[in-house]
Amino acid sequence: AAIGDTIVLSAMADEIKRQYPQSHITVICSNNNLSMVKLIRSVDNVFIFEMKKPLQSFSALKRLGYFDLLLDFGPWPRINAVISWIVHADYKVGFKRAHMHRHYTYDQWIEHLDSVHEIDNYRNILRAAGIQPIGLLPYFESKSNDALEDEPYVVCHQYPGGSMETQRKWSETCWVELGKRLYQVYHVRILLSGANIDAGAAEHTAQLLRKVGVPAENIAGKYSLSDMVTILAKARLVVSVNTGIMHLAAAVRAPLVALHGATSELRWGPLGDTSVVVKSGEPCQPCISLGFESNCDNSICMQNITVDMVMERVERLLVG
Repeated sequence: AAIGDTIVLSAMADEIKRQYPQSHITVICSNNNLSMVKLIRSVDNVFIFEMKKPLQSFSALKRLGYFDLLLDFGPWPRINAVISWIVHADYKVGFKRAHMHRHYTYDQWIEHLDSVHEIDNYRNILRAAGIQPIGLLPYFESKSNDALEDEPYVVCHQYPGGSMETQRKWSETCWVELGKRLYQVYHVRILLSGANIDAGAAEHTAQLLRKVGVPAENIAGKYSLSDMVTILAKARLVVSVNTGIMHLAAAVRAPLVALHGATSELRWGPLGDTSVVVKSGEPCQPCISLGFESNCDNSICMQNITVDMVMERVERLLVG
Protein backbone atom coordinates (compact mmCIF):
# COMPACT_ATOMS: atom_id res chain seq x y z
CA ALA A 1 0.00 0.00 0.00
CA ALA A 2 2.84 2.42 0.74
CA ILE A 3 6.43 3.12 -0.25
CA GLY A 4 7.93 1.95 3.04
CA ASP A 5 6.11 -1.39 2.88
CA THR A 6 7.23 -1.79 -0.72
CA ILE A 7 10.87 -1.23 0.17
CA VAL A 8 10.65 -3.95 2.81
CA LEU A 9 8.86 -6.18 0.28
CA SER A 10 11.77 -5.78 -2.16
CA ALA A 11 13.88 -8.01 0.06
CA MET A 12 11.33 -10.81 -0.33
CA ALA A 13 11.47 -10.54 -4.13
CA ASP A 14 15.27 -10.74 -3.90
CA GLU A 15 15.01 -13.78 -1.60
CA ILE A 16 12.82 -15.60 -4.13
CA LYS A 17 14.97 -14.67 -7.12
CA ARG A 18 18.18 -15.63 -5.31
CA GLN A 19 16.86 -19.12 -4.53
CA TYR A 20 14.82 -19.58 -7.72
CA PRO A 21 16.70 -17.68 -10.46
CA GLN A 22 14.33 -18.88 -13.20
CA SER A 23 11.22 -17.69 -11.37
CA HIS A 24 9.00 -14.99 -12.89
CA ILE A 25 7.71 -12.52 -10.32
CA THR A 26 4.63 -10.37 -10.86
CA VAL A 27 3.78 -7.67 -8.29
CA ILE A 28 0.23 -6.36 -7.92
CA CYS A 29 0.37 -2.80 -6.63
CA SER A 30 -1.51 0.51 -6.72
CA ASN A 31 -0.50 3.82 -8.24
CA ASN A 32 0.61 4.89 -4.74
CA ASN A 33 3.64 2.62 -4.77
CA LEU A 34 4.09 1.93 -8.50
CA SER A 35 7.20 4.09 -8.82
CA MET A 36 8.85 2.16 -5.98
CA VAL A 37 7.87 -1.24 -7.36
CA LYS A 38 9.51 -0.33 -10.68
CA LEU A 39 12.84 0.05 -8.88
CA ILE A 40 12.83 -3.51 -7.48
CA ARG A 41 15.38 -5.38 -9.56
CA SER A 42 13.87 -8.84 -9.00
CA VAL A 43 10.41 -7.97 -10.33
CA ASP A 44 9.59 -9.12 -13.87
CA ASN A 45 6.05 -7.79 -14.31
CA VAL A 46 3.81 -5.21 -12.63
CA PHE A 47 0.02 -5.14 -12.50
CA ILE A 48 -1.58 -1.88 -11.38
CA PHE A 49 -4.81 -2.29 -9.43
CA GLU A 50 -6.80 0.89 -10.06
CA MET A 51 -8.60 1.64 -6.81
CA LYS A 52 -10.87 4.11 -8.61
CA LYS A 53 -11.83 1.43 -11.16
CA PRO A 54 -12.15 -1.74 -9.08
CA LEU A 55 -14.49 -3.65 -11.41
CA GLN A 56 -12.20 -3.12 -14.38
CA SER A 57 -9.21 -4.12 -12.28
CA PHE A 58 -10.90 -7.28 -11.03
CA SER A 59 -11.72 -8.22 -14.61
CA ALA A 60 -8.13 -7.61 -15.71
CA LEU A 61 -6.81 -9.73 -12.83
CA LYS A 62 -8.56 -12.79 -14.28
CA ARG A 63 -6.52 -12.36 -17.46
CA LEU A 64 -3.16 -12.35 -15.70
CA GLY A 65 -2.77 -16.07 -16.26
CA TYR A 66 -2.03 -18.97 -13.92
CA PHE A 67 0.57 -18.79 -11.17
CA ASP A 68 2.30 -21.46 -9.14
CA LEU A 69 2.25 -19.33 -6.02
CA LEU A 70 0.48 -16.23 -4.73
CA LEU A 71 1.89 -14.40 -1.70
CA ASP A 72 -0.24 -11.66 -0.13
CA PHE A 73 1.92 -9.34 1.98
CA GLY A 74 -0.93 -6.99 2.88
CA PRO A 75 -1.43 -7.32 6.65
CA TRP A 76 -5.09 -6.39 7.00
CA PRO A 77 -6.99 -4.82 4.03
CA ARG A 78 -9.83 -7.02 2.86
CA ILE A 79 -9.35 -5.82 -0.71
CA ASN A 80 -6.10 -7.83 -0.78
CA ALA A 81 -8.01 -10.97 0.10
CA VAL A 82 -10.50 -10.36 -2.73
CA ILE A 83 -7.61 -9.81 -5.17
CA SER A 84 -5.98 -13.01 -3.94
CA TRP A 85 -9.22 -14.92 -4.36
CA ILE A 86 -9.61 -13.76 -7.98
CA VAL A 87 -6.04 -14.48 -9.11
CA HIS A 88 -5.55 -18.03 -10.39
CA ALA A 89 -2.78 -19.79 -8.45
CA ASP A 90 -1.96 -23.31 -7.26
CA TYR A 91 -1.18 -22.20 -3.72
CA LYS A 92 -1.99 -18.99 -1.84
CA VAL A 93 -0.46 -17.67 1.38
CA GLY A 94 -1.52 -14.58 3.34
CA PHE A 95 -1.93 -13.05 6.78
CA LYS A 96 -4.55 -13.49 9.44
CA ARG A 97 -5.50 -10.48 11.56
CA ALA A 98 -7.98 -10.56 14.43
CA HIS A 99 -11.55 -9.57 13.49
CA MET A 100 -10.70 -9.12 9.78
CA HIS A 101 -12.03 -12.55 8.64
CA ARG A 102 -9.88 -12.34 5.51
CA HIS A 103 -7.67 -15.40 5.86
CA TYR A 104 -10.20 -17.91 4.52
CA THR A 105 -9.07 -16.95 1.01
CA TYR A 106 -5.68 -18.59 1.45
CA ASP A 107 -4.53 -22.20 1.39
CA GLN A 108 -2.15 -21.32 4.21
CA TRP A 109 -2.36 -18.35 6.55
CA ILE A 110 0.12 -16.84 8.97
CA GLU A 111 -0.68 -14.75 12.03
CA HIS A 112 0.42 -11.18 11.45
CA LEU A 113 2.32 -10.11 14.58
CA ASP A 114 2.71 -6.66 16.14
CA SER A 115 5.63 -7.95 18.20
CA VAL A 116 8.16 -8.31 15.35
CA HIS A 117 9.57 -6.11 12.61
CA GLU A 118 7.48 -6.14 9.46
CA ILE A 119 10.29 -7.82 7.54
CA ASP A 120 9.96 -10.80 9.88
CA ASN A 121 6.22 -10.98 9.20
CA TYR A 122 7.08 -11.02 5.50
CA ARG A 123 9.68 -13.75 6.04
CA ASN A 124 7.00 -15.85 7.75
CA ILE A 125 4.95 -15.62 4.54
CA LEU A 126 7.91 -17.06 2.63
CA ARG A 127 8.35 -19.85 5.16
CA ALA A 128 4.69 -20.80 4.87
CA ALA A 129 5.21 -21.10 1.11
CA GLY A 130 8.16 -23.45 1.62
CA ILE A 131 10.83 -20.82 0.92
CA GLN A 132 13.37 -20.49 3.73
CA PRO A 133 14.63 -16.88 3.84
CA ILE A 134 18.37 -16.38 4.04
CA GLY A 135 18.09 -12.97 5.73
CA LEU A 136 18.42 -10.51 2.85
CA LEU A 137 17.71 -6.86 3.62
CA PRO A 138 16.27 -4.27 1.23
CA TYR A 139 19.00 -2.90 -1.02
CA PHE A 140 18.89 -0.38 -3.85
CA GLU A 141 22.00 0.52 -5.79
CA SER A 142 22.62 4.01 -7.13
CA LYS A 143 22.98 3.94 -10.92
CA SER A 144 23.26 7.65 -11.72
CA ASN A 145 25.97 10.10 -10.70
CA ASP A 146 24.52 13.38 -11.97
CA ALA A 147 21.48 14.01 -9.74
CA LEU A 148 23.48 16.54 -7.68
CA GLU A 149 27.01 17.88 -7.68
CA ASP A 150 29.53 16.43 -5.26
CA GLU A 151 29.48 19.23 -2.66
CA PRO A 152 28.82 17.60 0.76
CA TYR A 153 25.19 17.73 1.83
CA VAL A 154 22.74 16.40 4.40
CA VAL A 155 19.20 15.36 3.45
CA CYS A 156 16.51 16.25 5.99
CA HIS A 157 13.09 14.67 5.48
CA GLN A 158 10.43 16.27 7.69
CA TYR A 159 7.20 14.82 6.34
CA PRO A 160 5.79 11.45 7.44
CA GLY A 161 2.82 11.35 5.05
CA GLY A 162 -0.11 8.95 5.31
CA SER A 163 -2.43 8.55 8.26
CA MET A 164 -1.34 9.54 11.77
CA GLU A 165 1.27 11.90 10.34
CA THR A 166 0.97 14.34 13.25
CA GLN A 167 2.09 11.59 15.64
CA ARG A 168 5.30 11.15 13.60
CA LYS A 169 6.16 14.79 12.92
CA TRP A 170 8.98 16.89 14.44
CA SER A 171 8.58 20.65 14.74
CA GLU A 172 9.93 23.01 12.08
CA THR A 173 11.73 24.95 14.83
CA CYS A 174 13.73 21.83 15.67
CA TRP A 175 14.54 21.15 12.01
CA VAL A 176 15.84 24.71 11.59
CA GLU A 177 18.00 24.46 14.71
CA LEU A 178 19.28 21.04 13.58
CA GLY A 179 20.18 22.37 10.14
CA LYS A 180 22.01 25.29 11.72
CA ARG A 181 24.05 23.01 13.99
CA LEU A 182 24.85 20.54 11.21
CA TYR A 183 26.19 23.37 9.07
CA GLN A 184 28.25 24.80 11.92
CA VAL A 185 29.82 21.46 12.85
CA TYR A 186 30.12 19.63 9.51
CA HIS A 187 30.05 22.49 6.95
CA VAL A 188 27.40 20.82 4.82
CA ARG A 189 24.49 22.30 2.92
CA ILE A 190 21.01 21.16 3.82
CA LEU A 191 18.63 19.56 1.31
CA LEU A 192 14.97 19.44 2.35
CA SER A 193 13.20 16.53 0.67
CA GLY A 194 9.52 15.70 0.37
CA ALA A 195 6.69 15.04 -2.04
CA ASN A 196 5.03 17.60 -4.31
CA ILE A 197 2.50 18.37 -1.60
CA ASP A 198 5.34 19.24 0.80
CA ALA A 199 7.09 21.73 -1.49
CA GLY A 200 5.56 24.87 0.07
CA ALA A 201 6.37 23.83 3.62
CA ALA A 202 9.89 22.74 2.65
CA GLU A 203 10.51 26.09 0.96
CA HIS A 204 9.45 27.89 4.15
CA THR A 205 11.97 25.86 6.16
CA ALA A 206 14.67 26.53 3.56
CA GLN A 207 14.02 30.27 3.80
CA LEU A 208 14.33 30.18 7.59
CA LEU A 209 17.65 28.37 7.29
CA ARG A 210 18.99 30.78 4.69
CA LYS A 211 18.06 33.70 6.96
CA VAL A 212 20.50 32.39 9.56
CA GLY A 213 23.24 31.82 7.00
CA VAL A 214 22.75 28.12 6.31
CA PRO A 215 22.95 27.05 2.64
CA ALA A 216 19.65 25.21 2.22
CA GLU A 217 17.76 23.95 -0.83
CA ASN A 218 14.19 22.80 -1.16
CA ILE A 219 14.16 19.62 -3.31
CA ALA A 220 10.63 18.49 -2.37
CA GLY A 221 8.84 17.18 -5.46
CA LYS A 222 11.77 17.99 -7.75
CA TYR A 223 13.20 14.51 -8.14
CA SER A 224 11.84 11.05 -8.96
CA LEU A 225 12.27 8.15 -6.57
CA SER A 226 14.97 6.82 -8.88
CA ASP A 227 16.82 10.13 -8.51
CA MET A 228 16.32 10.01 -4.75
CA VAL A 229 18.13 6.68 -4.64
CA THR A 230 21.22 8.48 -5.94
CA ILE A 231 20.73 11.59 -3.81
CA LEU A 232 20.35 9.58 -0.61
CA ALA A 233 23.24 7.25 -1.47
CA LYS A 234 25.60 10.23 -1.97
CA ALA A 235 24.49 12.12 1.16
CA ARG A 236 26.93 12.68 4.00
CA LEU A 237 23.95 12.07 6.29
CA VAL A 238 20.17 11.60 6.16
CA VAL A 239 17.88 12.64 9.02
CA SER A 240 14.29 11.50 8.62
CA VAL A 241 11.07 10.83 10.44
CA ASN A 242 9.59 7.36 10.09
CA THR A 243 8.39 7.22 6.48
CA GLY A 244 9.28 5.76 3.09
CA ILE A 245 12.36 7.96 2.59
CA MET A 246 13.71 6.67 5.90
CA HIS A 247 13.46 3.08 4.61
CA LEU A 248 14.95 4.07 1.26
CA ALA A 249 17.91 5.79 2.93
CA ALA A 250 18.57 2.62 4.93
CA ALA A 251 18.24 0.53 1.76
CA VAL A 252 20.94 2.53 -0.05
CA ARG A 253 23.14 2.21 3.07
CA ALA A 254 23.27 5.96 3.73
CA PRO A 255 24.28 7.14 7.21
CA LEU A 256 20.81 7.64 8.69
CA VAL A 257 19.38 9.10 11.88
CA ALA A 258 15.73 8.03 12.16
CA LEU A 259 13.32 9.90 14.46
CA HIS A 260 10.71 7.63 16.02
CA GLY A 261 7.70 8.79 17.98
CA ALA A 262 4.42 6.88 17.93
CA THR A 263 5.92 4.02 15.93
CA SER A 264 8.29 1.44 17.37
CA GLU A 265 11.71 0.99 15.80
CA LEU A 266 11.35 -2.70 16.60
CA ARG A 267 8.31 -2.81 14.27
CA TRP A 268 9.18 -0.18 11.67
CA GLY A 269 12.77 0.88 12.25
CA PRO A 270 15.37 1.22 9.49
CA LEU A 271 17.09 -2.00 8.47
CA GLY A 272 20.87 -2.22 8.26
CA ASP A 273 23.93 -1.20 10.24
CA THR A 274 24.29 2.33 8.83
CA SER A 275 21.31 3.63 10.80
CA VAL A 276 20.66 4.82 14.34
CA VAL A 277 17.33 5.64 15.98
CA VAL A 278 16.36 8.60 18.17
CA LYS A 279 13.32 8.43 20.44
CA SER A 280 12.33 10.25 23.59
CA GLY A 281 11.34 7.10 25.49
CA GLU A 282 7.88 8.13 26.69
CA PRO A 283 6.01 5.44 28.67
CA CYS A 284 3.15 5.60 26.14
CA GLN A 285 5.42 4.71 23.20
CA PRO A 286 4.62 3.12 20.82
CA CYS A 287 0.93 3.57 20.04
CA ILE A 288 0.95 2.73 16.32
CA SER A 289 1.64 -0.66 14.74
CA LEU A 290 -0.40 -0.88 11.54
CA GLY A 291 -0.56 2.86 10.98
CA PHE A 292 -3.97 3.97 12.20
CA GLU A 293 -4.54 2.83 15.79
CA SER A 294 -3.54 5.89 17.79
CA ASN A 295 -6.03 8.35 19.30
CA CYS A 296 -3.27 10.62 20.57
CA ASP A 297 -3.67 14.33 19.90
CA ASN A 298 -0.57 15.42 21.82
CA SER A 299 2.52 13.80 20.33
CA ILE A 300 4.90 14.39 23.23
CA CYS A 301 6.99 11.45 21.97
CA MET A 302 8.11 13.61 19.03
CA GLN A 303 7.99 16.93 20.87
CA ASN A 304 10.42 15.62 23.49
CA ILE A 305 13.07 14.62 20.98
CA THR A 306 15.65 17.38 21.35
CA VAL A 307 18.18 18.69 18.85
CA ASP A 308 20.90 17.69 21.32
CA MET A 309 19.67 14.10 21.22
CA VAL A 310 19.80 14.07 17.43
CA MET A 311 23.24 15.66 17.30
CA GLU A 312 24.58 13.09 19.75
CA ARG A 313 23.41 10.30 17.39
CA VAL A 314 24.85 12.16 14.40
CA GLU A 315 28.25 12.32 16.08
CA ARG A 316 28.07 8.65 16.99
CA LEU A 317 27.26 7.79 13.39
CA LEU A 318 29.72 10.06 11.58
CA VAL A 319 32.60 10.16 14.02
CA GLY A 320 32.22 6.91 15.92
